[in-house]
Amino acid sequence: MSNDKACIVFTTGLDQKAQEVSQQLNERGFDVCMAEAEQEEVEAAQAAQPVSEEIQSCIDNAVISIFLIPEEGYECLEGAAGHAVACGKTIVAIAENVESLPQVFDDHASSVLTIDSLRLSDVIQGNQVWERADGSPSAERKIDRVKCQ
Repeated sequence: MSNDKACIVFTTGLDQKAQEVSQQLNERGFDVCMAEAEQEEVEAAQAAQPVSEEIQSCIDNAVISIFLIPEEGYECLEGAAGHAVACGKTIVAIAENVESLPQVFDDHASSVLTIDSLRLSDVIQGNQVWERADGSPSAERKIDRVKCQ
């Protein structure tokens, strides 16, 4: 997978975790772009404006977008996640609280890990992993399909 690009989008307070994730991605041959989402992203999302150019560029140039989601104050990530969905990117959510995952991640993430998960390397290799709050694997995800009437 050499020279594939990965984007890490995180919020203030998760800088150290972003560095740890970046290091793991680098070890797997990824070029990593990191973008910090701040209050201006919340305001842009509320006004139906696009996310910042920095975050758009990071997501646009990556094959995988990894979002570090805090327990509170995650609203600034939702617009960026929406952009990643619109671009058809693989989305991985690493959350402080996987039980209260924002809807966009619950609907579109290919994997959801706890913040201290030891399974990030599995996800980087392309495996889909969904974890419970205690870090144990979640049951197979049932996707609700809308049936035509």
